[in-house]
Amino acid sequence: MTTIKVASSNESQIALSKRRKAEMPLLRRLRPTLLQLIAILSAIAFVYPLVWMALSSIKPNWEIYRAPLDLVPDNPTFDAYLSLFKTTPFVTYTINSVLYASGGALVSISLGMVAAYGFSRHRFSGRQFLMVGILSMQLMPGLISAIPTYLLMRETGLLDTRLGLILLYGAISVPFACWVMKGHFDTIPVELDDSARMDGASKLRTLLQIHFPLLVPGISSLFLILFTQKWSEFALASVLLRDPDKFPLTVGTYLLLGPDESDFRLMAAASLVNIVPILALFLFLQRFLVSGLTKGAVKS
Repeated sequence: MTTIKVASSNESQIALSKRRKAEMPLLRRLRPTLLQLIAILSAIAFVYPLVWMALSSIKPNWEIYRAPLDLVPDNPTFDAYLSLFKTTPFVTYTINSVLYASGGALVSISLGMVAAYGFSRHRFSGRQFLMVGILSMQLMPGLISAIPTYLLMRETGLLDTRLGLILLYGAISVPFACWVMKGHFDTIPVELDDSARMDGASKLRTLLQIHFPLLVPGISSLFLILFTQKWSEFALASVLLRDPDKFPLTVGTYLLLGPDESDFRLMAAASLVNIVPILALFLFLQRFLVSGLTKGAVKS
């Protein structure tokens, strides 16, 4: 008897659900399908240029001119990649870009984390004013200070040096790193600091041994963002560097336009080389990205 009542109840709920669905407006019923369609079209719009670029890099130039929008090459060849790494110092450019991007990101995170720790754990007069001032410095376009930066680098002997560009990249993003890391520090209970202080730990030891393991997701997501910014930077590197052996990938790729601007497959291969390290780093750090950004999204 009980089984019959349960079955009857389930049937009535199913019928009620179907009736409610039938009474819903047509647009509301089609909304999930429309959203999925928009998502698919958006993905195609973003992915298609990357696929076209990758496949164009293995096409002969005449085939690109004949049918530019065709994806599948008739005569695939990897001559563009061989030419890229044999006739140009692209390996050196890649190493320089990794050095500049990772070094600049680490400098920004190190200085920003120390500053964020002070803003998060100490209450002092003018604290909010200083935080707004730091943010306002981040909002200024970098090219505004290009000429003063050039003169400063020349006077300090850092012009046309790898160390100078790393320090400059690091200094530019300290305000952003400070704001992001402060949000992460605010999520850590102050009681942990009190407990460490009672055990005789210094502030530096508390920061490195207690806070740092808890901040790994936030640091990873911030490193990915800063690395991507420095990796794609072109203007400052082209102004401050003169030695071709110190050029990053962005400047090195631009130089490929000089001798033969019609070699599209060479440009496509160079552009793909620019993208691959960023994708590899994203795949390696993606498990930290979402959790790191959401944990730091608190009101300061």
